Amino acid sequence: MRNSTNDSKQIQSIARAVSILDHLAANGNEDSLSNISRTIGLSKSTTYSIIATLEQLGLVQQDQTSARYSLGMKLFELGQIVHASMDIRKLAVPPLRELVAKHGETAHLGVLSQGEVVYIDKVASLQSIGISSQIGGRNPAHCTGVGKMLLAGLADEEVEKIVSEKKLKKFTEKTITDGAALQQHLQTIRRQGYAVDDEEIESGLRCIAAPVRDHRRSVIAAISMSGPTQRMNPEKLDQIIADVVDTANTISIQLGYRR
Repeated sequence: MRNSTNDSKQIQSIARAVSILDHLAANGNEDSLSNISRTIGLSKSTTYSIIATLEQLGLVQQDQTSARYSLGMKLFELGQIVHASMDIRKLAVPPLRELVAKHGETAHLGVLSQGEVVYIDKVASLQSIGISSQIGGRNPAHCTGVGKMLLAGLADEEVEKIVSEKKLKKFTEKTITDGAALQQHLQTIRRQGYAVDDEEIESGLRCIAAPVRDHRRSVIAAISMSGPTQRMNPEKLDQIIADVVDTANTISIQLGYRR
């Protein structure tokens, strides 16, 4: 049974944190602790405690010379993801629907955030048995088609950093759990232009993913098609791979990508 008192305190803390962020955004993005606490109606000690947490999360930063606070770079990064996601989703959904209509399996659009996959859109399977995923849901990158495709778009040093922070958790007997093996696998993905999750996060599930690139040729997202291995079998896989890659290229071209 949930503790309603604790829930109320958590909601209140979140609301106060948002109030501080709103104040900084409306106040020219810089202010002193005293003025922040006075404006939002909290004691300096409470305000400082909240700001300290926001600072640890990268949502607020302090100028060491003036001691004034401003919005942190993490908000800029999140804003960039949201902005890009809105544009990509608008362009991606129609071709993803065509892909699902042709093959009947579930299609996803995902981006990389904090070393994990975030699914920003989904077109559900036409089959009675589909994939139980949610828009906004997260998954590890090292064992998913979208995730491996996005990792392949990064430099080796960036991949190493993610691996060291997130670790390579084992989900099935086919999950890659060694950093060197993952780097070698990503080289293969880069060469062939698509990624395969062959029962690496869930037994009986197969996924094909391809990169979405922008006008700078950077991988900014990935699309995938996922389904049970008995339906996404070797007889159908070559055609699904070709269509997923073609669909990703169609979206990329609309974003300004040119080979």
